[in-house]
Amino acid sequence: MKNSISCSWFFSYLASWPPFCLASSLFLLNSCSNYFKNDYKDNSPTSGQLRVYYDEGLHRHAKNQIFTFESLYGEVDITEACTSESEAIQALYNDSCEAIMISRTLNLSEKKAFESKKYFPKYSPVALSGIALITNSATPLKGLKQEEILKLLTQSYFFNDSLGNEIKLKVLLDKNNSSVIHYLTDSVLHAQKFSSDCNVIGSTLQTINHVAKNKNTVAFIDFAWLSDVDDSITRANKDLIKLIPITKTGSNEYVFPSQSSFKTGKYPFIRTVYVMRKTGDFTLAKGFESFVAGPKGQLIFLKQGLLPSRQAERMVEIKLEPMDVK
Repeated sequence: MKNSISCSWFFSYLASWPPFCLASSLFLLNSCSNYFKNDYKDNSPTSGQLRVYYDEGLHRHAKNQIFTFESLYGEVDITEACTSESEAIQALYNDSCEAIMISRTLNLSEKKAFESKKYFPKYSPVALSGIALITNSATPLKGLKQEEILKLLTQSYFFNDSLGNEIKLKVLLDKNNSSVIHYLTDSVLHAQKFSSDCNVIGSTLQTINHVAKNKNTVAFIDFAWLSDVDDSITRANKDLIKLIPITKTGSNEYVFPSQSSFKTGKYPFIRTVYVMRKTGDFTLAKGFESFVAGPKGQLIFLKQGLLPSRQAERMVEIKLEPMDVK
């Protein structure tokens, strides 16, 4: 504001100067102009350009958040990249983007790498999702226990149908270097290796399409792909694929991934979604982070079937006076 006043005053004062003095003032005029140009280039929380990378498992949700943010703020231009979790983190580290959306925080080695460049990324938890197991609707599998899933991932796995027939399950994983594979490696396998029966096709959408056409196959994907019951992919596959309910170790209750099972903690494979940035607090990256973590962004997650990290308070007033009934 101070610079704006100074430049306005300078223009008024310049009008009273003799013509021969105008040339000497060009440098000062250029300085004022460059000030505002740099201001725009550096952007603000609701204007400018931004590059956002996100994990492929969050594609449907990240794309909707970005579209809505751009629609609300006309001076925002976001370039997005749907990639793997590892590539998103690497892009943030290499200055290829200013913000990322992934389903975990940085591990110790990643933090040290960022700190070596004097980067200290900030982040906000924005939603809860989970690892979903899907199979063809014709697969005679009613559910899996958490301990059975470890066997499914590390060895050939067979189950018996209602007639006692032994059936071998094939396993599909969504995408190389995906957040799903990282989660299974770190939190389920605990350094054990995937069996030779586990295969990767190339993308979550290809995985869903393969399961829809082939029974006796179980695929591990991010629940975010199927969380929205009104989404075109969910509607197209509602009669072709089904979610597999899972029991936690020590429990006999089979639960599906859902907002309620994430809220109660009954689903075993829950993950937190984060928006992460390494820029300052008065930048477009911070504005996008605040939007996704704010009321409008949280409502978008709620409507698309994920559990928002922050839920609006509901004030209920209870009057204890007797009702006047006539």
